[in-house]
Amino acid sequence: MALCLVFVSIAACASENGSNETPGETTVSETTAQAAGDTGDMHQIAESDYACEEFMILYIDWSLISDYYFSDEANGDAVNDAIFDRTARIEEHLNIDINSYTLGNTDTPQFNEIKKTVYAGDDVYDLALIHNSSDITKYVSDGVVKNWNDIPQIDMTKSYWNESVQRNMKVEGVLAFASNDFILPDVNSIFFNKLLIENLTLEDPYTLVDDGEWTWEQLIKMAESASADINGDGIFDENDQYGFVGEYGWQLASVVTGCGQYTIQTDDGQPQIVLNTEKMVSIIDMADTLLNEGNTSFTWPFSQATDPNMGGTPPVSFDSGRALFYYVPLSLAPVFRATEVEFGILPMPKFDRSQTDYISLNWAGFMCVPASADNTELVGKTVELLGYWNGQLVIPAFYDILLGQKISRDTESQEMLDILFGNTVYDLGVNLGSEFYMVLPWTLDAGGNFASYYEKKIKTLEKIVEDYNKAHIEFEEAGA
Repeated sequence: MALCLVFVSIAACASENGSNETPGETTVSETTAQAAGDTGDMHQIAESDYACEEFMILYIDWSLISDYYFSDEANGDAVNDAIFDRTARIEEHLNIDINSYTLGNTDTPQFNEIKKTVYAGDDVYDLALIHNSSDITKYVSDGVVKNWNDIPQIDMTKSYWNESVQRNMKVEGVLAFASNDFILPDVNSIFFNKLLIENLTLEDPYTLVDDGEWTWEQLIKMAESASADINGDGIFDENDQYGFVGEYGWQLASVVTGCGQYTIQTDDGQPQIVLNTEKMVSIIDMADTLLNEGNTSFTWPFSQATDPNMGGTPPVSFDSGRALFYYVPLSLAPVFRATEVEFGILPMPKFDRSQTDYISLNWAGFMCVPASADNTELVGKTVELLGYWNGQLVIPAFYDILLGQKISRDTESQEMLDILFGNTVYDLGVNLGSEFYMVLPWTLDAGGNFASYYEKKIKTLEKIVEDYNKAHIEFEEAGA
């Protein structure tokens, strides 16, 4: 089907009409939607003829974008072919040619490229995929992006748009950043060793999740019983067994958000710092107990040498079978395909039993529309279709095949993925940089006294939020 669709698209692009008239439109095909197994909101984008106009996406070669966003040809891999099929459907639907370009895996060259083309008035890029926390304020303050609220043909009430971005990042009616199902969720999760659970006669983690009892208190209690001096040398190091293992640093922001504690919330279009709460103090105390007391945990700072995504090896690998709980970005799940350890996947624990939902902090980046993109109608239609068809075709393949069958070893883990992906949220503070998302580890490093740490940092935090707010106000006043 994918090959047939792309041949149709190629044939359409071979018959450019060169017309300057408004593209013709026809009614969207219900048969196509039904054939794709549509289970969510149906898009309302009518078929159009844009005479093979190019739709260029500039992207940062980072995280999931590197492997799961673009495909040049079908090759038999389920995820790759789903991406190829998605693109072919959209190209046929609008008679366009979708292409992509990257300047590498750092944000600065990409921002400079966007700024250069915008200031030159060059309509080169229609859409940009940016990093989640590389000084996003500059995109607004330098006026290099459009307001998503001014882009026609999109409907952010549809289920394939992330409502959390709209709620937390829109200021003064300006929404410079957006996310729909084209942006794959990038969340942290916890893997558990089934054999250790059985040998230690611990409670079934799946049952705890289902019963709403999967909390940090419960995890700590279970983790404390798992640590052991394997070689009996009286020294706990990378050769021993631990209840909790993971990288120490930026990832800990997911612990905070998973507890329902945000760093910034936007009410009535005004971002406010909401860190200084009793809950935050309790989260610091909980993390201190888990990470610093006794020999329950083994952690290490981020480095290329220990990052599997960069060819590194963690000092305590999950493959060793010496970790009860392993705190890991779900994007690293493919690394675990070859492991002999029987494991399951869990969402981030709740703060306590009164917390209603399990919450996953989304570390994925955003979509922006460069200010020099002229054909905003085409942008809106294409992005709407990217969100819809990615949700229909790519996410099921990414989820069910790559994660469900190749990674997790049981049906319960697939149900856990429903929970992980079902409530992904953004925290504006995390997206504004390390001063916010490193609050937990930096507070612990400073002795764990959050009140003292907050007093020293608050002026810096307020300035960051002030700059973000000011950029949006000036953007709106300039009518950018």
